[in-house]
Amino acid sequence: MGRFVGRKITMQGFSLIELLTTMAVVAVLFGIAVPNFNTFIANSRASADVQQLSQSIVTAKSEAVVRAATVIVTATGGSWQSGWRSWIDLNSNGSIDGGEVLKRTEAIKSGSGLTVTRNGSAITEFAFDRNSTLVGGLQPITIQYRTSPEHCARDRDIEISASGQLRITERDCT
Repeated sequence: MGRFVGRKITMQGFSLIELLTTMAVVAVLFGIAVPNFNTFIANSRASADVQQLSQSIVTAKSEAVVRAATVIVTATGGSWQSGWRSWIDLNSNGSIDGGEVLKRTEAIKSGSGLTVTRNGSAITEFAFDRNSTLVGGLQPITIQYRTSPEHCARDRDIEISASGQLRITERDCT
């Protein structure tokens, strides 16, 4: 492509060397950006999972106070990975009946693992009373969130004290 300037024709465009250099720089930048972007996405998913779980717990505590009743949080089908439900046992029969579920939370989308323990033993439910304290003694509840594939920096431990206070900490990887 040329342009006529007086009697001289000047060529505009890029040389092959300039084009190859530009492509090499773009390839290097792309090679650096993609892994960082994948790490960012994985960190965001883990953070959203922990936020969803802690928000469910805070909501259950609030409902216990507002309704002046015991609110139970139960693993769906006995597995926390399948999700969980907050409910009130209106007829005191110990099982979930129609109209007793306050909130359903679906399984964590990232496929990460959840283990809920009290006094070192796995549990599938816990409850808050009308004062938003844990029902069933002075032992705190520990929820271990473990990413899949395991990545220690994204893993979290959520502790619910006997008084109902939540504390989220990074996993101790030492």
